[in-house]
Amino acid sequence: MPVGRGHKALFWILLAAYASFFAEVFAGSTLFPFADPWALLMMVPLYGLHVILLVTLIYRYGRPTLATLVFAGALFGLYETYLTKMFWRPPWEAPFTLGGIAVLTSLVLLWWHTWFSFITPLVLAEGALTASHQVRANLPTSLQRFYGSRWGWLALALFGAIFQANGSPAPGISLLSGLSTVPVLVVLTWLWERATRGRDYALADLLPGRRAFRWLAAWLAALYLFYGVAFNPERLPPIWPAQVIVWGLYALFIVLFVRALRHSRRAAPPSPIAAAFPTTQALLVAGGLFMLALPLAKASLGTANTFILLAWLSGAVFEISMLVKAWGSLRSPALPPHDAN
Repeated sequence: MPVGRGHKALFWILLAAYASFFAEVFAGSTLFPFADPWALLMMVPLYGLHVILLVTLIYRYGRPTLATLVFAGALFGLYETYLTKMFWRPPWEAPFTLGGIAVLTSLVLLWWHTWFSFITPLVLAEGALTASHQVRANLPTSLQRFYGSRWGWLALALFGAIFQANGSPAPGISLLSGLSTVPVLVVLTWLWERATRGRDYALADLLPGRRAFRWLAAWLAALYLFYGVAFNPERLPPIWPAQVIVWGLYALFIVLFVRALRHSRRAAPPSPIAAAFPTTQALLVAGGLFMLALPLAKASLGTANTFILLAWLSGAVFEISMLVKAWGSLRSPALPPHDAN
């Protein structure tokens, strides 16, 4: 079915909004991304462009698998090197450094961007806005069930509310953050439903063509150049060893991503999906719970340092386990070309 440019553009805006919400509002880093002109002009496009371009590469040269998704998410997370310099010099005291790299901080950022900036927004966008389910179907069964359950999204809402308590200055600000973000997502999603009524698109249908891809890539490159020069240039470390290690990480994840794309073209098809995607009503309940829990979490937990530390450690372990699992999947035998699905 032909897809109009307007529908594609609206879908990209929704992807950018979802990614910014999970990445920044959950973290308490940017509490009002849709009310701040700077965030709307610079931060929201930064998230949206990463998601759109990376998922387009996945569909153009392969298909979604755990490996392509996880390694793409890791590449996404590496933007925290030259753009924010967080891998080298986070604004807090790094508990463990190696070769100029804040190791725990870097692992946490890879976990956060892989799952909250990339995979979770993709699962939500595909499940809520399209008729396909390839992204979720290629995740481990436990994650399929988690994302396919209303309880999973309610748990995400509570996690985000508690996590945000560390970055919000007051309960009232937390509440305003929820009131200024969740309704925006609801309205954008309603606009999508209204605009596409009677049309069942697959996620792949809504991705940019080659010409649009080049324009979006140029836009992202311009943001990289601007952020890299303008954002905390004094935090840029010497080339050896800190920058060289980051170059090695880029090279490693690019190689793994390319290998994952090649493997995905002949990988066995995923098993049947474990659970249906939650209804719109269930997602609205999760959004409402998030808004109500925000001020309560801030009022009762304050900065929630213990929770944040446990979440960081758990997230770092989870990210390592998913990277290992993704790498291990590339060692499994692929189907012969004529059997590829």
